[in-house]
Parts: sequence; C-alpha cells; structure tokens
Amino acid sequence: MEIFVFPISIMIGLTFIMGFYYERNIYTKLNDITVELGDKLPEEITRYMNLLSNDSNLALENSVPVDEDGNTKIIGTFSYYLVYNDTNYKFSKLTNSKSTVTVIDTIKPTIKVKENVEIDYNSEFSVSDIAECIDLSGCKMTVKEAVDTKKSGKYEVNITAIDGANNVSYAKTTFKVKEKPNPVYVYQGNYTLNIEQNNIKNSSLSDDEKAALRVQVANFSKQFVGNPYVYGGTSLTNGTDCSGFTMSIYANFGYSLPRSSGDYYGVGMAVSENELLPGDIVVYPGHVGLYVGGGMMVHAATPQSGIVYAPMYDGYRVYRRVIY
Repeated sequence: MEIFVFPISIMIGLTFIMGFYYERNIYTKLNDITVELGDKLPEEITRYMNLLSNDSNLALENSVPVDEDGNTKIIGTFSYYLVYNDTNYKFSKLTNSKSTVTVIDTIKPTIKVKENVEIDYNSEFSVSDIAECIDLSGCKMTVKEAVDTKKSGKYEVNITAIDGANNVSYAKTTFKVKEKPNPVYVYQGNYTLNIEQNNIKNSSLSDDEKAALRVQVANFSKQFVGNPYVYGGTSLTNGTDCSGFTMSIYANFGYSLPRSSGDYYGVGMAVSENELLPGDIVVYPGHVGLYVGGGMMVHAATPQSGIVYAPMYDGYRVYRRVIY
C-alpha cells in the first residue's frame, strides 16, 4: 500500500508545481488603456479574449465598473489581467500579464437653461429653478449674482457648472421674479367662529390636497412679512395683531378661526413638535403664529417689529393643526 501512495503524492505535487510555473510565466503583453467615461471598453480587450480562446486554462478579467449596456460608469484607474485556471485541480492564479484601464472624463458638463421662468415673490431661489446640469460624472451649478426674491423684476445671471472631473461650463440666462401679490382676502368686520365650516372644508379634501394646502397657507403668509403690527387689527397689509394675522391668513383659504389668541388652544387638533408641519399653528400664552418649516414661524410680533419671519422662541407652547 505504501508503495503506491508515494508515487501518487509525487505526481500531484509535480502537477501543482508545473501549474504554478506555467501560470506565473505567461508573458502575453497587455497594454495600458485609456477610455472616455460612458464609452464601451475597447476592442483590444475583446481581441485578447479571441487570441486566448484556444487555451481553456486562460481567461481575461477586469475590474472596470460598467452599466447594463457595457458602458463605463465611474472615472478612475482599474485593472485587467490574465488568470490561469487549472480545471483539473480547481485553482486559479494571476499571471504576470496585468495592465490598467483608466476611465477619464474630458467632456464639459451641459447646461440646459429653462425658458420663460417666473419665480414667486419672496420664495426660496435655487439654481435648479432656472437650469439643468447634465454630465455622466455628476455636476454642480452655482449662480454668480445674488438673487433677492423680495425684489420683483427681471434678473440676468451667470451660471457655472463643474463636473466630477473638474470640467467647467458657463451659461447666461434671464428670469423674472413675480410682483408682490395682493391678498386674496383681508378680513374686516365682526368675527364668529364656524367650526362646522372647517369640518366641511376638510372633509372635501384628500390627504394629498390637505398636505398641499397646508404648504400654500405657509407660503401665503410669508408675503406679508414687513407689514405693520396694529393691536386689534385684522388687515394683512395695513396692520394686524397676532390672532388677527393668523385668522386672516386662514380666512383666505376658507377656514374660520378665533379672534382671540387664548381661544387657539382648542382649535383643530393637537400635534406634537415632532409632527409639526408647515401651516400648523404655534400657540403661546397670549400669542399665536404660523409655523412655516425649519423651526421658523411667521407672526405679527410687536408694534416695533411688525410681521416677522423668525425662529420659534422658547417658552411654553402648543401646536394645533387646522387642516387635518
């Protein structure tokens, strides 16, 4: 029995040694390759595969990320190499034939400007409102000029776009900031709370419509920032106090709210601070305002400051949702 084991062990060992020698001493030359982002790998790689097709022990592999169509999708330096596969003894080894594939992006990003853009008065401006940037390696746009949407009129701006390979493009465009709108409705006169009116209004709306309407209420309130505070007033333009402001904002959307800030503790439904959404009401002892997102609220603050857009201030407060 021992007589046969020894020669078999020698044969297996020699096979592995020869395989190791064979796979480490293949010197098929592979060239370094440079390819543009978004292109397919060159035919040179395919050509090597065809040359090696008669040798079942050799394969060509690469680490270049490609999309489902075979196009390169990430810039960077990657490798491709020959691999020796021993089909009898189930092992693989890298050969000495290894090279790099460098994926580059030399194409400048494309800036597509939008035509006839009009931005709402006192809205948040983003460069994506006026243009779109297109590039396979991603791109970021900036505007050189400052844009103040509290100033209506025509703006001409210069756009810069830079992609992931630091290629830069430039474009110029114009857009318009709309005129400051007049209030749709300004409450004047005696007030009578009509809860049923609110219930009917809410029941007629879908959840998506309610969410959109809350945002409209918040955005509508911002246009009156800077207008005066008048104790006992309800005019969004000529002067109002805190409860008159909140009441008049909601009146523009068909909702009936109390005239006194103390009555707002029972308005609508209670929500927690974690649930707070733009359009909800912030109630303090003796004061009330409209939450507009990001920890900010719009409210008729004091005779000195008038209607302001400011962070919610500290102190005891509760939150009520009218549109629910």
